Amino acid sequence: MTLIAIKHRQIDISRGLLFSIFALIWITAGIALGTTFIPNNENFFRGSAGFAAILIGIFFIVKGLKKNKEKAVNPVTHELSSDAVGPMTEKSRIRRSLVYPGVALMAFQVGLFGIGGGMGYAVFLMLCLSFPILKATGTAMLMTFCSTLFAACGIYFQIPDGLLLLPKTYQLIPLIAGLSMLGTFIGAKIAYSLTEQKINFLIGSIVILAGLIATAQKYLLRFIS
Repeated sequence: MTLIAIKHRQIDISRGLLFSIFALIWITAGIALGTTFIPNNENFFRGSAGFAAILIGIFFIVKGLKKNKEKAVNPVTHELSSDAVGPMTEKSRIRRSLVYPGVALMAFQVGLFGIGGGMGYAVFLMLCLSFPILKATGTAMLMTFCSTLFAACGIYFQIPDGLLLLPKTYQLIPLIAGLSMLGTFIGAKIAYSLTEQKINFLIGSIVILAGLIATAQKYLLRFIS
């Protein structure tokens, strides 16, 4: 997805790499805590990713509704962000400074849980730096690539030895990678053909659906057990 974003010029490489380096500090902290905390508290984290996904999905739906309202008020300039024109206000300065705590929070989660990052990074880039959605997701994918690659090295040592020896483990890896690549190409083809408003609705709907499924699995597994 990073390469696709570069091709379409929907990525801020310099900021993405800067935030990625900053994120490594917090990923390390997350891995350190996860090594001692997660093995004895696995039930605490089941389903948490689902709720987080639902919240992120709601954000994109609200963003899409806001875009629709802006378009109705001013159909010519609604695509411009608030920071794109005029002098920078104190409010916008404060908002920009919050991007670092936001990146730190998402990076810590990547190191602690081994999940997340991508859409969370995109949300903070949109909220704090007023990135358009395609540029935000493109830059977030670069940050996610760096974050998850680094986190995987540390989290790898937390995997029980027996699990690594199962043939099913090695069969799932290429399957997941292949489906991820397929989804990336299909998703990018659709996303780059839609308006920003429709992209917000599309992402929001899919993320909320994924969150609902993940949450439902939590309670279903509890019922079965």
